[in-house]
Amino acid sequence: MRFLKQVFFLLALQIVALVSGNVYAQSSGQEAAYLQTDRTTYIAGEPVYYKFYVLDAGTGKLSNTSKVGYILIRAANQNPVLKMKVDITAGISNGRIFLPDSLISGVYQLVAFTSIMKNQGALLFNKEIVIVNRFDKELNFKLTIPVPADTLKALQTDSTFVITTDKTEYGPRKKVKVSLGKLNSKATLAVSVSEETNTIPDKTIVKALTKSSDTAIKIQPKDINLPESSGKILRGTVQDELTGKNIPDAVVLLSRVDSVPDLQYANTNRNGVFQLLLDDYYNGKELFLTIKDVPAGQHWKIRLDDDFELPYKWNPSTVLNNGSSKAQLAKSQQIVYINKTYQLNNDVKEEPTPEKSSVCPRFYYNPVKTTLLSDFVQLNDFPEIVVELFPTIQVNKNKDNYSVLLMNATRYRYTEPVIFLDGVYVDDANKIMGFGSEKIKKIDLLAAERIFGDLVFNGVISITSKSNEILKTTPAPQSLRIINEKRQGGKSFVTVHLDSLRNTTTPFFKQLLYWNPGLELNETGTTGFEFYTSDNTADFVIRAEGISEKGTPVSVSKRIKVTNQPTSTDK
Repeated sequence: MRFLKQVFFLLALQIVALVSGNVYAQSSGQEAAYLQTDRTTYIAGEPVYYKFYVLDAGTGKLSNTSKVGYILIRAANQNPVLKMKVDITAGISNGRIFLPDSLISGVYQLVAFTSIMKNQGALLFNKEIVIVNRFDKELNFKLTIPVPADTLKALQTDSTFVITTDKTEYGPRKKVKVSLGKLNSKATLAVSVSEETNTIPDKTIVKALTKSSDTAIKIQPKDINLPESSGKILRGTVQDELTGKNIPDAVVLLSRVDSVPDLQYANTNRNGVFQLLLDDYYNGKELFLTIKDVPAGQHWKIRLDDDFELPYKWNPSTVLNNGSSKAQLAKSQQIVYINKTYQLNNDVKEEPTPEKSSVCPRFYYNPVKTTLLSDFVQLNDFPEIVVELFPTIQVNKNKDNYSVLLMNATRYRYTEPVIFLDGVYVDDANKIMGFGSEKIKKIDLLAAERIFGDLVFNGVISITSKSNEILKTTPAPQSLRIINEKRQGGKSFVTVHLDSLRNTTTPFFKQLLYWNPGLELNETGTTGFEFYTSDNTADFVIRAEGISEKGTPVSVSKRIKVTNQPTSTDK
């Protein structure tokens, strides 16, 4: 019998090993990123349309690990001028970045990454774009070396995956029919049709993923970043403000305004670092953080990590300027001016990300004693409310400081309870002393021990004000209040609007004719789409990029010309 048990145990170990080996073969635990944009040259005030790919670094396939991504734009030798967090679903995030009108002309860097990409040895994707202020008439900034004409031919990665069009030259306001060839597997792509520029080379997905080590940003993290597979992870340290030393084993509490008390907590590790999971419940909300039970005479502070911090400032890799680039940028300025004057920006169709359901991490579910202040006569402040309505509560005053005690129903003695105001942990009892019936809506009492994880609280007093009075309070020295910025997401489709084509009395100039971040290919046949030209006569480039189901990056492009001259193929 004992022998059989040993056999079964060894078989179980082999099964576990096989399963573990298979998981490792499917996922390396590390990620790579690529940010595809609709073009590389913009006028300040225009949107940047993007598709953000997050890939398993081992297999090259879309990653299911990270659910949060980070995008920043920075100028030469400067801190980021724009930062945003994005939602990632099954390795993909779509959206647009609105460029402020105030940006000065120059070459900027786009950086895209996930949290675990910042671990030691990781490489962060980056690319350069040109942003021009529409009021800049000098255009004296330096540009990067333009992409050679033959480069586009090298983007093709599969002989059967080609772009074909019904013609190569088109007149203004004409339909263009496009067909994408077959791949040997399914793929998710983004397609853009934009005016060809010679201001800056684009970094295609094929080159970025095969030669990323040449130009990617290398990070040396302060600590290990956990994968953000369930939401944003808020990282920080607890420090002694006087000595600058990090404090281990400190307790950091997190809550937000709600109709019921909610709470999360984390203990700092031996390096003084804490991490708190911010799921969808906290998305776009104001957060309240505080250190629990700071020893008397100590000056502890919460220092939050900067999610967008990079190890060094950036400078463009090459410097070259020429007259043709200036002329092209001046043309772009004029087109943006015309579109703003005639309000010709109705060519975007939005598909927002559905709101995700979330659950409040409630501090307690036990029945509580609730008292509505409106049931009683007007009372001036909290000490008076306690004297008249709550015999089990004591308010004590020592000089200018107040403390609150609650009769514990299990211990039959007064103990210090935890206090919540509008669902938020109160870091200083003095804040509620001036609240009378005119401000307080109700008070809930839980006169028993509340065990919350490893923490023990001797009763609960939860105050709900009539108008979120917690937002009008000032954080205590050991506390912090921040805004957890809402994560961006949702597809933006761009195509020329037919109403604009039919209105022949209005000028109609576009440099971006088409953007579709959600094109899906299958291996059974070709995929087609169509778009319309505008009055802008120029060379345009159709680009299709993406990732196949097998984890292979694909990129292909084709030039077309829009001209006022009649061609032999015009119909």
